[in-house]
Amino acid sequence: MAETGDAGRLPTSLDVLASDVHSRLEFHRYAFMDCVGIKNALHCVIEERENLQQRQNAIDQLVAEKDSLTKKNEELAAELESLKEQLQARESSDQQQGSGFQQSHSGMAHPRLMPKRKRQSGDEDVDEHELMEDLSVIDNPDQVLNTELEATRKEISDIHSKLIEGFTDLSTTGGRNIALKNIGQLDDRPFLAACRKKLPAEEAREKAKEVHRVWQGHIQNPEWNPFKTVTVEGIPKEIIDVDDDKLQGLCAAWGEGVHKAVVSCLVEIQESGRLGDRNIVPEVWNYKCKRKATHSESIEYLFGQVKRLSDAKSRTRSSAR
Repeated sequence: MAETGDAGRLPTSLDVLASDVHSRLEFHRYAFMDCVGIKNALHCVIEERENLQQRQNAIDQLVAEKDSLTKKNEELAAELESLKEQLQARESSDQQQGSGFQQSHSGMAHPRLMPKRKRQSGDEDVDEHELMEDLSVIDNPDQVLNTELEATRKEISDIHSKLIEGFTDLSTTGGRNIALKNIGQLDDRPFLAACRKKLPAEEAREKAKEVHRVWQGHIQNPEWNPFKTVTVEGIPKEIIDVDDDKLQGLCAAWGEGVHKAVVSCLVEIQESGRLGDRNIVPEVWNYKCKRKATHSESIEYLFGQVKRLSDAKSRTRSSAR
């Protein structure tokens, strides 16, 4: 009978063991998939960063060439002005001479006004028309530089979008210094805290939702502009207008915490350059420094996540052995 009992417990033990092995395998599989996903995202980010650096080097070279061409432009303009002055001087001199002198020189042309002349730096013949073309071409680097700058802005925007995608795919657990933040999304916690001070718990929750919804609408309304322009060291700067009627009314009704939450949200929108549309947009945020994370910070954080997942994978393999 004892043997029968042991035989009955054996399948149960095997089932438990199989379930444990299956759970471990699933954990490894998901961890590996997350690691591969982050590595792929980082690979794209690194490639984009290298392309951006190459583009920046090209822009620096174009700026240097532009400065050189600007100097050349000034030299050619001065030379052209000198030619004009010499022409005027020669015409004035010819008019002061007798008609015989003019006739004796009627078949001659001033050396500076010959159809062809030599460049000081080479043997290529150019005429005055070509000189004017040179002066016109000198302005083209500005257009080329603008095109390059626009292309660079697009590449930066693409990198930024990929970073947003990468952080969206990460775990949303708290406690991280670098994570996504919805710019323009008003924090509802101060509203609930303020309502709980005045109302019963159930009523406070409903009232907090209502007040929060109203002020979220105010924030997303571009027609409401609670800012004023001040001059700091000769530079105009927009700051929150503390005398704004709505903000003063909010502070009086619901306290400093709610007022601070609304002001902080407005400042974040302003610093992100989105006062024109006020749409809620995700942004990689440095919660420790309370500002938008730089691309370098974002990439370093992603590298750290890859290392953490790799270490976790290695520890799991060691424990499985």
